[in-house]
This record gives sequence, C-alpha cells and structure tokens, in this order.
Amino acid sequence: MRQLIIALLCCCWTFGTNATEMVRERGFEVQIQPFPSTFLTQDVASTYGFERSRRQALINVVVLKIQPDGQARGAVAAAVTGFSKNLLGQTQTLTFREIDEGDDAIYYLAPVRVSSEEEIQIVLEVTPVNARAIDVNFKHRVYVD
Repeated sequence: MRQLIIALLCCCWTFGTNATEMVRERGFEVQIQPFPSTFLTQDVASTYGFERSRRQALINVVVLKIQPDGQARGAVAAAVTGFSKNLLGQTQTLTFREIDEGDDAIYYLAPVRVSSEEEIQIVLEVTPVNARAIDVNFKHRVYVD
C-alpha cells in the first residue's frame, strides 16, 4: 500500500537523519527507523494489523543492495529477528512483518511498547536472502506524542 511508504518517508523527514541507523556490511546497507505508531493513519494501521497508540512505536527495517557505484538501492528480502531492551533490563522480542509492495519496496515492521523519553537498545540480526547475517545494535531515545 503506497500510503505506508508515504507515511514512512514522512517519518524520515520529520525525525531527520539522527533517528535513522545505518549499517553497511557484506554488500548491503541496513537502514533502521524507529517511529511512533501514531504516524500511521488508522486505515494503514488496520490494513497491516498494527495498533496506533502513544505507547507503541514501530521499528522499520529496509535492506538495500550496495551497487557498483557505491550507492545503496534495490530493496532485497531478508529475515529480520531481534529484541529491544529498556534501561531496567526488560526485553521485548520483536516480531517483524514483511511488507512487499513491489517496485523495490520491501520493508519489515515490528511493534515495540515504549514509555515517554525512554532509551531503548535495539539488537537485530538481519539476514539478506543468500547472504550471511548482519548484526545491528544501537540505542534510541523514544518520545511519545
């Protein structure tokens, strides 16, 4: 659904580059973008089965192939698994859903429960099709609206 792509692009512009984590490894670029679930319209959230809530964020993962010119483009399918952990050590398993809209638009979304101004650690294993796993580990400060 093109509405979801537009919503995710708006998130990137709203949060700026500081909210996007990128890992370039093994010929791939993995981009991770946490954003509030309230950024989705009710229609889009219902279509994909996500809850819109001030206490829920979504983790968006996109895997791109690094081209010979050094640019990352051409989304590729991958297996994405992982968890989040807050400062109290509470962990949540992240269950990612693949959203494949064709035309090189493949991304993975997982809900995560959050509190205002909470710092969470996100630990992922991203395995592009026919490639070795890429480990991603970063911290993100969450602000609820």
